[in-house]
Amino acid sequence: MSASPPTKRTYRSGIRARHAEATRRAILTAASDLFAAHGYAGTSIDSIAEAAGVSRSTVFTAAGGKPWLLKTAYDQALIGDDLPVPLAERPESQHLQSLDDGTEIITEYADLLARIMARVSTLYDVIRIAADTDPDVARLWADIGRQRREGAQQIVALLTTTDALTPRLTPDRAADIITIYNDPGLHRHLVGDRNWSPEDFRHWLARALGNELLT
Repeated sequence: MSASPPTKRTYRSGIRARHAEATRRAILTAASDLFAAHGYAGTSIDSIAEAAGVSRSTVFTAAGGKPWLLKTAYDQALIGDDLPVPLAERPESQHLQSLDDGTEIITEYADLLARIMARVSTLYDVIRIAADTDPDVARLWADIGRQRREGAQQIVALLTTTDALTPRLTPDRAADIITIYNDPGLHRHLVGDRNWSPEDFRHWLARALGNELLT
């Protein structure tokens, strides 16, 4: 005689999982907002817990310590959501990799880059400052630098494959140049501090990259 399916247990487990995920999201949102407003050193676990409406211990059990919270908040800002899909596998990245015209590649890349910068620029600055005094954040800062370089190399490879990269530049030198322009600090300065519109920034970025990289 077969046992009946554990409907109630599965239902309750699903409720618990959804509650845990909602708690984790609330903690990450609170941490991201507080890091942006007060910096890394000026944000405590207690303040995150209060803003999220949970206990201090819940912050650690449902999410993690400050370094984990900062890294996860940055990663989610980079992607734009909390789905476990890497940027390289997102439709916008896949579309970019499918292009074969240099001008179109640069235009689409500048558009994607500008949108990413708008999401991460504040936390990027928080990480940059905190990296000078916190070893965990320093490692995160180094990882972000490597990611920016790898992203630059991917664009160079695409331009090289399509014979669009200017002969004035070696691939390594071209990656150096892109790594300057993919710094979110540019967006924070021009859009945040100098009041450029997002459209002006995106058009400038596309022109600057095109002038530097294309034949």
